[in-house]
Amino acid sequence: MAFTLYGAPLSPFVRKVMYLLSLSKTKYALKIVAPGFMPDNFVNISPLKKIPVLQENDWHQADSSIICNYLIETLNHEALTPLIPTDAKSRAQVRWLEKFADYELAPLLAFAVFQQRIIRPSGKAPNEDHIQVVLTQQIPPLLDYLASQLGTQDYFVDNCFSLADIAITSQLISFMHGGERPDHHRWPTLSAYFERMLAQPIWQALIKREQVTLSKIHGSRASL
Repeated sequence: MAFTLYGAPLSPFVRKVMYLLSLSKTKYALKIVAPGFMPDNFVNISPLKKIPVLQENDWHQADSSIICNYLIETLNHEALTPLIPTDAKSRAQVRWLEKFADYELAPLLAFAVFQQRIIRPSGKAPNEDHIQVVLTQQIPPLLDYLASQLGTQDYFVDNCFSLADIAITSQLISFMHGGERPDHHRWPTLSAYFERMLAQPIWQALIKREQVTLSKIHGSRASL
């Protein structure tokens, strides 16, 4: 079994897969492919030209959710198996929250905030007026919902760490890289939850690696 992961670590979707690979101590090679800098033939393994893509020998699979579930199902690793509950209703809730993270949180936390402020074309200023609209009007209802789903639990589903927590935390990390976090006054339980997630050694290692890239981005902009 030889894995290659195509993508950019600053992507919340790539980060999610990297967390599972790290959690299961699975060796893999990372091949950097970033949106806007994809080789012409990348469409052959990612029809929608999106990252990540997982390669196993001569087999490829796109989409972070599909990849994560594939790893959980096939690696049969004791650290991965509990990420998907055995109870059907709990399993459905995990899948829903992962979808919520990928399709509702990502467009705002990762793309409207992080991408605008950090991964923007060189020499182009972020549209802070638009970002403020997103921060004050569009993101709060999503964080309200997350806080309601978390309640007083340590984790989102059955108070057990799951794929939902990995997906949500990955998006919140992009939000953090964009200079924002859940406000601890408005969302105290969600804010405390995020701090607990950040304290995990795997997240710490991934973030440390990402900060090297972020420093290079900031450095290149400062020299212009």
